[in-house]
Amino acid sequence: MEAQEIESVPVDELAGYRLWHLLRKARFFDRESKTCELAPEEESSAWAAFCERHKINPASSLPVPLEFSGCGPLQLREAAGREVRIGRWKEKEFGLHVQPYFDRHRGQLEKFVYSLIRVRDAGIARELWFRIREGEATFGGLAPVHGGGTEKFTGGIVGPVAAGAMHPALADRLRGAQEGELLKPFSVGEWHLVARLEKRIPAVLDAQLRSGILDELATKRMEEHGRPEGN
Repeated sequence: MEAQEIESVPVDELAGYRLWHLLRKARFFDRESKTCELAPEEESSAWAAFCERHKINPASSLPVPLEFSGCGPLQLREAAGREVRIGRWKEKEFGLHVQPYFDRHRGQLEKFVYSLIRVRDAGIARELWFRIREGEATFGGLAPVHGGGTEKFTGGIVGPVAAGAMHPALADRLRGAQEGELLKPFSVGEWHLVARLEKRIPAVLDAQLRSGILDELATKRMEEHGRPEGN
């Protein structure tokens, strides 16, 4: 779809493609960050960094990155500056809230790598658990045959997955386990799980996580303000 065509796309069509929320978010961030305009030298630095990151020739603005298809040179330069401007706005508005947020949600941000087999029959789960415990079989050998989910294709290995992104019952058991510990079979909904904690990855407030928290806080601000003006 060409850039000029996007403006004429009805809201319901954008929503159907799951794009309406992204457009709302982009427009809200752009509008709110207008108070953080960049100086000319900062715009130049933003463009240089943008080109380096996306492997663009600064003189020709080519090749156009796939995610910016349809953008001309001016639009690419505006996108480069907008990224920096929005980042500055997020830091200004929410930077002091990142550490408290991290402290409150540290447990949900912790990640786990674990072995898993899920089956629908409790008896089979107990049998598989016993075979693994006794060393008669491995997750890697059993998961492709018995696994009821994506673990079938990964030799039973799952993760790293944040605790907040998994079922609370599974997260609680992994959180209380030692690395290498084979958990007794337990049920989650209609599934019976056999699991072993392989690795615990404590949450660390690095640059990537900080950026994610800033974005989440900014998105919450948008939701509090309701729909932005216009389509």
